[in-house]
Amino acid sequence: MAVTDKPNINLTLAALEAEVAKPEPFVLALRGGKRITFPDLYDMPADEAAEYFKDLESSGQNDFTFLEKWLSKADFEAYKAAKIPLRVHAALVERVMDYYQQTVGTPGEGIASAS
Repeated sequence: MAVTDKPNINLTLAALEAEVAKPEPFVLALRGGKRITFPDLYDMPADEAAEYFKDLESSGQNDFTFLEKWLSKADFEAYKAAKIPLRVHAALVERVMDYYQQTVGTPGEGIASAS
């Protein structure tokens, strides 16, 4: 019998994609029935998402600059027009990020082994 150097495949991308949960988008209802949909940063190509997270975490980054990049143009304009107070805005950004982190985790930070 001939020996081959064929590597074992431990995982396929298709199997991994089927295994990873995809959350519903985070939707904020404004007064008057307008809805703003926050896209899932974790569903973006990894290199693009990394840029978003870098922007969010960088010092001096304005939340509105980040939201303008993250939201659709129409949703961003509706958000600005709502004149949301700063304390509510800060809580919203935190809730959106928590929502996605709780649903799919934080990039590069898996759950540590209990043993």
